[in-house]
Amino acid sequence: TMHLCLLLPAGCVLLVMLPTAYAECPGSPSYVHAACEMAVKFSDSCESVHQEITTRVNQQGLTWADPHNNGTYSVTSETKNRLELSRLTGDKMYTDLMIFAFLDTPIGGCIVEACSESQVFSVVDFSTNYCNLHDLYCSEYGCRPFNKLTYTESYISCAQRMNSCLTI
Repeated sequence: TMHLCLLLPAGCVLLVMLPTAYAECPGSPSYVHAACEMAVKFSDSCESVHQEITTRVNQQGLTWADPHNNGTYSVTSETKNRLELSRLTGDKMYTDLMIFAFLDTPIGGCIVEACSESQVFSVVDFSTNYCNLHDLYCSEYGCRPFNKLTYTESYISCAQRMNSCLTI
């Protein structure tokens, strides 16, 4: 995250925090693979965003299902400011890894830098990596949110992002 400051004689006054030109990605053993890097600005607190994502993961098979071909998410590492997950595709053939990094903004709200990467050779993923991320916080019809979040997505490197995220 990049900090924009106003320099005064007494020091730097933070005006805004902006996402950097990239999100941290989990890596892939395949040199050629599909991925999606994005930054999402939420009006909601990072605690609320983090809770919505983990609630969806924890409620799979109970009160929530992945709207993109019914994949299965698992938390692999979790702190207050970082969430690492894996997602097994609905056909149980492929696993993607993802990282969400949470940054509270000084004026309220949250910036999330997120990345999802395929773990096998892939060029065209039909929006899967985008959907891996988007479906964990989306609020539109079909997402079945526990708490509706307000956000704006910015794409760093995410060429494929069709409206196919809500297909079971």
